[in-house]
Amino acid sequence: MDEAPKIGRPTLAADERRDDRLPGIRVTAAERHHVELLAERAGVSVAEFCRRAVLGQRMPQRRAQADAVALVELNRAGVNLNQIAKRVNAGRDLPPDFPQVLAEVRSAVAKVAGDGS
Repeated sequence: MDEAPKIGRPTLAADERRDDRLPGIRVTAAERHHVELLAERAGVSVAEFCRRAVLGQRMPQRRAQADAVALVELNRAGVNLNQIAKRVNAGRDLPPDFPQVLAEVRSAVAKVAGDGS
């Protein structure tokens, strides 16, 4: 009789497990706060931040949180641009408001990218 497949995370090899510990370090309250702030900015835990810093590893690139209003505006402009593309691909002329739609798309992209307000 076959065993049921295991559910959950796969077991790591002994050399991949993070079960060894380094001795704790003592810091001032200000230093701890600074490390916590840096870890938060990097989007990792304090332990992960310290591990990466000690081992000379790069911190992960944190994705910027785009403004929800700017994303909605970008979506709306993208929908308009897509409708224009369908129209042109069907052999029809560009609509007269095409320059305005293109300006809206550029403005929305700039807002999401952080280049505009």
